Amino acid sequence: MYKKILALACALLIFPTFAQSQELWDRTFVLDIRTGSSRSEIATSFARGGYELDDGTPVDLGDWYTANFPDFNVQFLTSLDTDFGVIWGFSTGERGEKYRIHPGFWLGFIYRYKITTLMDLSLSAVTMLGGDFIEYDCVGDWPAFGGEQKVNCRLAATPLPPRETLRYLVRERGFRETRATLRYEIRF
Repeated sequence: MYKKILALACALLIFPTFAQSQELWDRTFVLDIRTGSSRSEIATSFARGGYELDDGTPVDLGDWYTANFPDFNVQFLTSLDTDFGVIWGFSTGERGEKYRIHPGFWLGFIYRYKITTLMDLSLSAVTMLGGDFIEYDCVGDWPAFGGEQKVNCRLAATPLPPRETLRYLVRERGFRETRATLRYEIRF
């Protein structure tokens, strides 16, 4: 579904006549450029700490939950008229050894209502389509539990049986990044 929405958005920006598309690009502005996201913060929080295996080998969680390149987000605003615009953009995603944030597409709008010549009320909303966070499991050897088993990497050293730790693997949808803003502005 996300691929269809992305394809439709690209088609609307690419396939109009050249003059129309140039006019559309002339009304498009960079709204936000940033690295990281609340999904990246999940991995960062997991990267703190570590534990030792039975044989004394240290395990640093930072090795598993640190990305080589952080999630990169760009958002644009395309003004369709003086009071309405479309917010759109992309997220590159990010990857560590034991997790992945899938790429995503930002989609939203902004609407401005002029109360008077000096007062405005605006509503904006934006959400992430795609961009899901998925944590991967590890395999460890637990003779007391029947040998090699899958386990949540972060919880491998806890007293929980390996199978029970799997239910704590994190799966977060990209739309957790959804934001809505209502703004009242007075100019003087």
